[in-house]
Amino acid sequence: METYLARPKLRSETNKQEIRRQFANHIKDWMKLPLDEISKSMVAQRHRDLRSIPSGANHVLKCFRTVWNHARRIHELPECPTIAVEWYEEALEAKIIDDLGNWRRTVDELFNPIHKVFYELLLFTGFRRSEALSLEWKHVHEHHIHLPMTKNGRSFDLPILQFHHEILAPLNGLSSQWVFPSPKSSTGYLGRPERMMYSPHTHRRTFATVAMEAGVLEEIVGRLLNHTPLSITGRRYVKPSLDALRPSMEITCKELRHRTGL
Repeated sequence: METYLARPKLRSETNKQEIRRQFANHIKDWMKLPLDEISKSMVAQRHRDLRSIPSGANHVLKCFRTVWNHARRIHELPECPTIAVEWYEEALEAKIIDDLGNWRRTVDELFNPIHKVFYELLLFTGFRRSEALSLEWKHVHEHHIHLPMTKNGRSFDLPILQFHHEILAPLNGLSSQWVFPSPKSSTGYLGRPERMMYSPHTHRRTFATVAMEAGVLEEIVGRLLNHTPLSITGRRYVKPSLDALRPSMEITCKELRHRTGL
């Protein structure tokens, strides 16, 4: 595992931490075993043991498979024993925030003002949970936010408006480094924001949905979400500037502000 995690092209530090956490929580008893002593029956049984959360069971064993396949580059190993696993079907969640007025009231009732700003920033940027939590002030610029490493393994710049600075204003001065600081966290930034009825990823889907309903083209919505374009043209040739994307961000935020009453 450590050899795999030392690879320079992994997606992010967050991704590394997630793999370590999955292994420690669910397959800790395998950690000192030689790989070739972990059998198909062991893997299939562990997958069944974790079936209470089907997507979680799949995720753990797919992480294990990734490490195994990396080891096969160096060592003589058979095909990964996850070949014996019958992967659980995972239903894709499609929930969005239908009532943004109720979202506004729910966020206003949060006890911790840092958590309130966290959810506001998610809704008005479409950021992933980890992207927002690990945000540093040095990456918040006047006209854009720079993410040096994202889930897809590359940096990303998102155009922002004066309104985004107004969202973040209550947190100015709390930390010289982290936008969402937490002295209790080993990382220095907030790890577990207060839970509410709308998940962080529901905010991301809502941002995308409202953008499309406001007339932003689907491909542009994808650019704002840092999704990899499906076409060769989109991936290799089209490189829109931040100024070209800014009007779409303005349209989206205007519609979100109207629906939330901000």
